[in-house]
Amino acid sequence: MEKSSKKYTVWAEKTLPADLRQQIEEIREDQEQIYDRFCKDLTFGTSGLRGKMGVGSNRINSVVLKRATMGVSDYLLSKEKDPMVVIGYDTRINSKGYASDISEEFASRGVKVMLFSEPTPVPVLSFAIRHLKANGGIMITASHNPKEYNGYKVYDHFGNQIDDKKARLMEKYINKREYFEEEQDATRGKIIYLDDQVKNAYLEALKKQVLLWDEDEKAKEALSQLSVVYTPLNGAGRDYVMEVLKDFGIKDIKIVEEQWQWDGSFPTCPSPNPEYEKSFDMAMKYAQGADIIIATDPDSDRTGVMARQDGNLKRLTGNQVGELMLDYVCHCHNAGVGGKNLQGQKMAYKSYVSSPITEEIAQSYGVKMKNVPTGFKNIAFEMEKLKEEGREDDFLFGFEESLGYLYGNYTRDKDGILAAQMICLMAASMKQEGKTLFDKLEDLYSKHGYMESEVFSLDYKTEKDREKIQRLMTDLFGGRLETLRGEKVSADLSHQAMNMYKAALPDGHQIIIRPSGTEIKVKIYVFAKGQTRQQARENLKELVLGMKDFTYRYR
Repeated sequence: MEKSSKKYTVWAEKTLPADLRQQIEEIREDQEQIYDRFCKDLTFGTSGLRGKMGVGSNRINSVVLKRATMGVSDYLLSKEKDPMVVIGYDTRINSKGYASDISEEFASRGVKVMLFSEPTPVPVLSFAIRHLKANGGIMITASHNPKEYNGYKVYDHFGNQIDDKKARLMEKYINKREYFEEEQDATRGKIIYLDDQVKNAYLEALKKQVLLWDEDEKAKEALSQLSVVYTPLNGAGRDYVMEVLKDFGIKDIKIVEEQWQWDGSFPTCPSPNPEYEKSFDMAMKYAQGADIIIATDPDSDRTGVMARQDGNLKRLTGNQVGELMLDYVCHCHNAGVGGKNLQGQKMAYKSYVSSPITEEIAQSYGVKMKNVPTGFKNIAFEMEKLKEEGREDDFLFGFEESLGYLYGNYTRDKDGILAAQMICLMAASMKQEGKTLFDKLEDLYSKHGYMESEVFSLDYKTEKDREKIQRLMTDLFGGRLETLRGEKVSADLSHQAMNMYKAALPDGHQIIIRPSGTEIKVKIYVFAKGQTRQQARENLKELVLGMKDFTYRYR
């Protein structure tokens, strides 16, 4: 407490922006808030900084982001004589202002800045880094987190989110900097505002990723008959997804007007995460007669979908969409019009916590599936390794159960716009056969076995709660979880180094538990198999109840 109080005092004595000055005065007598905001420096998690906005060294604000930018500038200048970065931002509160602040900071230190002129999706930033041959990039976003959050996501010259090694190196430079350094004279770099050239180049690259399942005219006819509801959840994907839908010739497009404008307060969807059923509530009001609903998150790297099942619209999980996409990509490469066959060493990638059935789907087509740690940067890293080996075209598909998908080498991050494109193609192909995406899932499960999955989390509020997370993980690695459903749990401790607990039960059921890399929470993934769909669902229900009974002791 004493350390955080001293840091609070230092900040309180400095000249602060008006919003931060007001907040620091408001918490003057609140020791719990002072501790939570000043107990530590916000550190790099999943490829950058992310947290709640507000005053304090453990919050996202202009002071913290300026210090981070000084360190990143030092890192880039140690590598390049005249480095260049691309800076993008989403529609969140303060995102545009933060992007402007860090652009000026980079420029003041001699780093050339290419700044997007409007809110831009994450995959477009990744594309732009490679397209413009920049040395790196920054995206101001907190992705799918609630409106109170923002972040500073860092990319390298490959267009990849920085890996842990680069993050640690950058942190060393950042930690050499003070929060309130005096302004220094420096050679100013340029700030160039990007026009539509990059946007148009990205959209052209996206068109090259269109995989048709049938002859061109028949596929276009099927697409034109598709009925789609789309919501950008007040985010940056709006104009990009609409370009895709219109380019497909889809005539029946309903937009969710309440979630159409750029608005970081997300007034009709406080938690703009298409993983959650409630994110589709407003879209459902427009869904009469629709085949599918598509939702992209604020920075448009994640896409959720609802499709018809027994006449009603139901949300597909991220795993289910990944299963469908992998099968569709493989099918089109094998049998689609203009498809490239799968002879050779085609590779697909998924995170450890994503659907195990995709391994069987890949194998059935002769495609090798590799598991990687959570975070799409790990899939991008594998893509870069293939490129170094002269096998760039062997990358076929990558996905994470948290609604992240990629087909093609044009970008190095998960792409919600590409996912929307693929979802429309899959839905149209099924509608042509008088089926839905859920019907296709049934076909896959009858062939590869039935599996149901569920993800739930333990959500915490303060930094002190990290002690509960550590106790849970310690107990798990120590063998505290011995049985579930009366059956022995076999833990695989080979993943302990990445702080991930993985265990198997008889009949192929799996449990994975890991702390979040961006929030104070623990995520629990449950996979249940069965001879029938109903049996898989019943097994899942029992396993989830058992896991909640065990993990809720640590709340």
